[in-house]
Amino acid sequence: MSKIFKFNGLRLVFVGVVGVCLVLMVGQSAMAHGNATGVVKQRMDLMSGIGKKMKSIAAMVKGKAPFNPESIGLDAAGIGQVSPEIKTLFPAGSLHKPSEALPVIWDDWERFTSLTVRLETEANNLQAAALQGDKKAVTRQFVSLGKVCSSCHTDFRKKKE
Repeated sequence: MSKIFKFNGLRLVFVGVVGVCLVLMVGQSAMAHGNATGVVKQRMDLMSGIGKKMKSIAAMVKGKAPFNPESIGLDAAGIGQVSPEIKTLFPAGSLHKPSEALPVIWDDWERFTSLTVRLETEANNLQAAALQGDKKAVTRQFVSLGKVCSSCHTDFRKKKE
């Protein structure tokens, strides 16, 4: 395996977080978007865009694509820029199909919005790590960013059937 995974704990966490994020963010979006309209479509499109950026970064971090810190920085910046928009795309009651949002979003709005703030922070931290060009630092920060995605999806998104 790659030299960046010198300790197994980070490797295990990284593989798990990346796998969950990619499956949740990218895999589902292709099937679900077909009938989406209005704000549900807007948020699904935004999340799909984040998922594509995460997938691109994951490929570089895992060595499946050439490591390109500039590209990672741009993708991270893109995630950071759209993060504040997330909470505006969840008006109360916007659960119409094919929404995957759970009603608990509005019951625990404070935690939900705090995760959008954390997403922005972690994405900005990833952008900063990418500017340094240190693959180990980028990997660690990508794992942190992925944990935010996973937390939100675990608590606020319908489970796969």
